[in-house]
Amino acid sequence: MYVVGLDIGYSNVKIAAGPRGDLPRLILRPAGAAPRERLGERIGAEEEGSATGAAADRPVPVDLDGVLWAAAIEPERFEDWQRPLHEDYPATPSYHALALAALRLTGQRAIDLVVTGLPVAQADDPRRRERLKRLLTGRHGSGEARVEVGEVRVVPQPIGAYLDLVYTATDEEILERIETGTVIVLDAGFYSFDWALVVKGELRRSASGTSLEAMSVLLERAAQEAAAEAGGKPQPLGLEAALRAGRGHVLQAGHRLSVPTLLGRAAGPVCAVALESLRRSLRRESASVDLVLIAGGGGSYYLRAAAGLFPGATVVVAPDPIAANARGFHRYAG
Repeated sequence: MYVVGLDIGYSNVKIAAGPRGDLPRLILRPAGAAPRERLGERIGAEEEGSATGAAADRPVPVDLDGVLWAAAIEPERFEDWQRPLHEDYPATPSYHALALAALRLTGQRAIDLVVTGLPVAQADDPRRRERLKRLLTGRHGSGEARVEVGEVRVVPQPIGAYLDLVYTATDEEILERIETGTVIVLDAGFYSFDWALVVKGELRRSASGTSLEAMSVLLERAAQEAAAEAGGKPQPLGLEAALRAGRGHVLQAGHRLSVPTLLGRAAGPVCAVALESLRRSLRRESASVDLVLIAGGGGSYYLRAAAGLFPGATVVVAPDPIAANARGFHRYAG
């Protein structure tokens, strides 16, 4: 059985693909998608899309109802185009284009099972789950771009990171806390900050939830601080691209500013608001938290605040936290 763990975020598309039970191949691409006509023309370079083996800055071409889209590249490369940042993201053409691009990037013509996630606040809604299943199931594209998906399962997003830890942890203390204790999974995504409470292997849905104080808010705040410090307009997309590429500095009105410093200064107020929402959701829980698992592209910025909120708990940042959900989704197939 060929399985794809698919985590389509607002900032990155994460894919874990391979036979069930095997270590999956990981593919990570930016989550920019728009009609091809919105893509700026690169001087001295061809823009040939490719389904496999392409550089991360080459768009994957997909057809949406007869309109050619460019997908899985940096959002800042599109002109006069705003990516969707709202809770109905999975119902947008941008999400659809990214999903088709992700399926093509696997290089498979037939995929038996796709496991993907929705934010905790949406995963309990049967209509949203069924809509996403319908979007991904069946035959997509034609000719060389044809991909057929047999089955789709939709789970709460933080469960992916939890399963990834369950299958990879080797420390005896961590394993004990997973099996007999209370685990809180913090998934710091671009648009939403999700958390899931798992007690002795059982998800407590009433104590799991979502806050919109996430990486997008942090980047906006940091970009405003950069503009106040060096002049010019705030450039949150430039900050996001620098963070994704691992660059330590970003240009702001001709000045080189430290990305970690900018984000570190902005993190405090943003993280505090998100964690206050989490604190309120746990008021009725009698169990104390034994293990905190942090995943997602913005997870490291919540580390200090999370440790202060759960004194005595072991705090673990998932290895390669951006891809943790996708790896866990692949594991979900068994």
